[in-house]
Amino acid sequence: MMLNLISMIVMFIILMILFMLMIMINMKMKFNYNKSAPFECGFDPFNKSRIPFSLNFYLIAIIFLIFDIEISIIMPMILNFKISNMIYFNLMFIIFFMFMIITIFYEWKFGSLNWKI
Repeated sequence: MMLNLISMIVMFIILMILFMLMIMINMKMKFNYNKSAPFECGFDPFNKSRIPFSLNFYLIAIIFLIFDIEISIIMPMILNFKISNMIYFNLMFIIFFMFMIITIFYEWKFGSLNWKI
C-alpha cells in the first residue's frame, strides 16, 4: 500500500516537472500570426471570404477520402489473412480491388482527375 502511494507521488512530481517545463518552453516561443492562421484549400486567409471555391480542390479531397477509407478496409483484411479460408479471402480481395479499379477508371472517365477545367 505504501509502495503504491510513493510511486503515485513520484509520478505526480514527474508530471508536474514536465508540465512546468512545457509552460516555460512555450513562453519562450515568439508568437507568429502567419503560422497560427488557418490554412484551407489554398486560400489566402487574409483576402475576402466571398471568392469562389475551386471545384478541383473539392474533387481531389473526395477522391482522397474514398481511397483513404479503402486503405483502412484493406488493413484488417491483411491481419485476418492467417485465420481465414484462402478461397474466401482471395475472392474478397479480388472483389475489393476490382471495385477500386472500377472506381478509379470511373473518376478518370468522369474527368475528376483532370485539372484543365
